[in-house]
Order: sequence, then C-alpha cells, then structure tokens
Amino acid sequence: MSDHQGNEVEADGLAGEETQVEAEPEAPNDARREAEDWRHKAYRAAADLENFRKRVLKEKDEMRKYAIEGVLKDLIPVADNLERALAHSGGGGGALADGVSMTLRQYLAALERYGAKPFDPKGEQFDPQFHEAMSQIPREGAEPGSVIEVYQRGWMLHDRLVRPAMVVIAAGEPSASAPSTSEDA
Repeated sequence: MSDHQGNEVEADGLAGEETQVEAEPEAPNDARREAEDWRHKAYRAAADLENFRKRVLKEKDEMRKYAIEGVLKDLIPVADNLERALAHSGGGGGALADGVSMTLRQYLAALERYGAKPFDPKGEQFDPQFHEAMSQIPREGAEPGSVIEVYQRGWMLHDRLVRPAMVVIAAGEPSASAPSTSEDA
C-alpha cells in the first residue's frame, strides 16, 4: 500500500506540476501582450510628440510670417493717402509731387520687403474672396462680372488677404427670366 500511496503522491505531485506548467505559458503570453501594448503606446506617444513638434514649428513659422498683419492694416491707409496726394497733384511734376512719388515708392518697397503687396484687380473677374463690390454698373464692351473700376486697391501679406479691393463690377444684360429687384428698394 505504501507503494500505491507513493504512486498517488507522485501522481498528485505531477498533476500539480502540470497545472503549474500550463499556467506558466499563460503568464509569459500575458507579459508579452502587455509588453506589446506598452511598445505600441510608446510608439504612439513618440508619434504624437513628433506631430506636436511639427505643428509648433509650423505655427511658429506662420506667426513670424504674419506677425505684422495688424501693423500692416494700420499702415495701408498711409499708402492710400500718398496715392491720393499724387492723384490730386494733377500729374504736374512739381517738386512736391516728385517728393511724394519718391516717398510712396520707398514706402511700398519697405512694405514689400516684409511680404506685403498691393493688388489692382481691374479687368479681372469679380472674386468675392478678394474683392468687395461697391456697385454694379452696366458697361458696354465689358464682360459681365468683371472689375471695371477700383476704388481702393487690395493688399496681400504673403498669400493671405489683408484687405479686399473695393471695386465696381460690370453688370450683365438684364434677362427676361431674372427676378425683379424692385422689392429691395
């Protein structure tokens, strides 16, 4: 009986070891899965950090590029007034007109060094993103929707609109199917 009991003890001992052996492979798999999860989290965190770094650099470049936008909005009227002064001089090339002309050229060159440029859309098609329509006038020979007069030039800072151009656009021929606008009056 002792042999039989010994065999049972051995069998019980082996059964316990088998249970532990079966449990051990699960633990390394869990550890591997957890390690993989942490690795993926680390990769995602590194990618997020790299994206953040790129976004901050892009925002910094844009901030530097467009930092003078507020100042430019304050300086544009000076250029407008210098242009008006030249227009009112009547084209007579007096010393004052020459001085204003030179000042305007120097002023525009200084603004251009910082990426600011005026644009005159006369003859172009009306684009509400860049033009502000002040009125619409029928004009023979002008394509409907084209800019026929510019009251005030528009300004760009690099590729960003700072001030739209104030324009007059050519009206199209009234069509019979067009609704009457007398209700608006």
